[in-house]
Amino acid sequence: MEISEIEALILAHAKKPHFTAFHQFFLENPDVIPLLIALALSDKKHPLPAYSAWLLVHIAKTKPQLLYKFQNQLEEGLLQTTKHDIQRSLLVVLLSFPQHQKNAGALLDLYFQIFQNENVKVANRVYALYHLKRMRKKYPEIDMEVKAQIDLIEAYSEMKPALKVGIRNYLK
Repeated sequence: MEISEIEALILAHAKKPHFTAFHQFFLENPDVIPLLIALALSDKKHPLPAYSAWLLVHIAKTKPQLLYKFQNQLEEGLLQTTKHDIQRSLLVVLLSFPQHQKNAGALLDLYFQIFQNENVKVANRVYALYHLKRMRKKYPEIDMEVKAQIDLIEAYSEMKPALKVGIRNYLK
């Protein structure tokens, strides 16, 4: 299957109800997942990358092991993207993966950067915080820094309910 065929399928399904059920196609045809990833990380015109990344979220929630071999590529994509919708989807996808060392330092910095930035969409900040929560098991020394950031956010920012819930979940 060619990437143009995947593009056409995604765009055709995007106009139908229950678009995310289309992830089933990729579960049944895992050999085309690399094309879906390529589209999600591409510079193609919106909404194709966003829809592709959204489908990756649903694959990750259903059968994450199909994506494990692409972890490095997805991490690199997260580190490079400037698109908030792609960033959000990749943050969610990577939460379903086991942690590994390849990009740990760069990802840790990115998670802090996302969480601290009040101009970033709240969902992205919460997912970054969930990554920090996972990382504190391996790097307990970051806990003090995260809690200091939480104190600053609580003291100087107007928090949306989702961020309050994310913080409460981190502190549990």
